[in-house]
Amino acid sequence: MRSIAFSLTIGAAMLLPAGCKPEPAPAPAAKPEPIDLGPSQDPAVTASYVCNDAHRVDLVGQRFARITLSDGQTVTIHYVHKSRPPSYMGRGLRFAVGEKAVMLIQNDGVAVHCKPIK
Repeated sequence: MRSIAFSLTIGAAMLLPAGCKPEPAPAPAAKPEPIDLGPSQDPAVTASYVCNDAHRVDLVGQRFARITLSDGQTVTIHYVHKSRPPSYMGRGLRFAVGEKAVMLIQNDGVAVHCKPIK
């Protein structure tokens, strides 16, 4: 009886690894489409900027800025009335158009320089 139980235990132990297959590797995340760095075709856009060659900012009138992030997300932030330099804020981002620099700034203080798209 003891040899039967031992044989069953050994047999079960040998079958377990054969039945277990490693999980397939997850599919790689799709890369976002490259950001269009050409002039905007939207007639409501009054100015466009590229930041760090990775993000795009389109000013729509003086009311808001539409930001296309490098991962493909689009975020809209609003103009801060009477701000100096003129700034747009919201959703953890600030976009400022100064006399000497144009910057896109995250809430954590990380800032990238921007230049006009012509």
